[in-house]
Amino acid sequence: MRIAFPMFNLGRAGGEQIIIRLANAAIRRGHEVSFLLPRQKESIVSDTLAQVVQIRLVPVPRIGYFVPTFMSVASFPFAKRLRGFDAVVASYGPTSLPTKLVSGKNVKRYYLIQHDETSFFSPFSLEYWVTRLSYGAFQKEHVFAVSEWLQDMVRRRRGPKPILLPPGIDHGTYYPRDRIPHEGKHVLVLVRDPKWKGLQVFFDAMESVKRDVKDVKIIAAGGSGRRFKTSCPIEYVRPSDDELARLYSSCDVYVLPSFLEGLGLPPLEAMACGGAVVLTDCLGSRDYAIDGLNCLVVPQGNPESLSRAILRVISDDVLSNRLRANGPGAAAPWTYERMETIFLRALESE
Repeated sequence: MRIAFPMFNLGRAGGEQIIIRLANAAIRRGHEVSFLLPRQKESIVSDTLAQVVQIRLVPVPRIGYFVPTFMSVASFPFAKRLRGFDAVVASYGPTSLPTKLVSGKNVKRYYLIQHDETSFFSPFSLEYWVTRLSYGAFQKEHVFAVSEWLQDMVRRRRGPKPILLPPGIDHGTYYPRDRIPHEGKHVLVLVRDPKWKGLQVFFDAMESVKRDVKDVKIIAAGGSGRRFKTSCPIEYVRPSDDELARLYSSCDVYVLPSFLEGLGLPPLEAMACGGAVVLTDCLGSRDYAIDGLNCLVVPQGNPESLSRAILRVISDDVLSNRLRANGPGAAAPWTYERMETIFLRALESE
């Protein structure tokens, strides 16, 4: 079977890595897989077995408040290049339209939903409305959702009931490590730019933590170039996956302050490493987060609740040890093998 994944980026983001895993699994099964990307995009990683095909897109100017950028107007160039494939897998709202436009009654069409992507766009953009309408457009095709709340979201927007496709994490990398001793208390956070990641809420919470715990230090990991004003000592690091696993194991607490996550893989990675986790109720994490057992869960956007939870973990050894002990078991079912099996079963169904 010839399979196409129309994409706009193919980098190191968690969702993109999930797609690469699924494509590689299809190739190992004997299928021919291609990624189709805009020619101006250069963020192509080397760990894909698939062929990468670059497409030239023509920029379109703004029209009033609506912004028909290349992500939306690429529909027809994408659809044209998707002809001749046996299956097309959309994984992003703006790629759902070209997937629907692919001609041929025998073409299989799939849509993998990893987030409520309307949160990515302004309501005044064409991408917002294309994405919102896409959830109800795939009535006769296979739709996948990575969490139960995304399943419910698609149904509320008059779409079909998606197939639940729980993502996996790399258990060969994320497993309990020996804790590296350090002075004071270390609070780990992954630094990402999107506003829904809740980083300002986290730094506001840490101001309160600093008043009670004088030797606390923030470890800010990630590729973002943002710098935050805070009275807490802060160390910016860009760790490899192996180094990140050691941070999950060694830091006193890992914090996810997001407002919204399709699932939220970093807390699962931290749990797999035996880390103590505090996270917000960001909807997708409800599939694995059990408050008081494998993590502490606090309301979204509430610095006071977040600071209290961080203080509980770093000051209560009994609680911290319980979270650390229960984390690996909670993360164990989230494997690439399970994810790939579900995807391939739907891909190869009649």
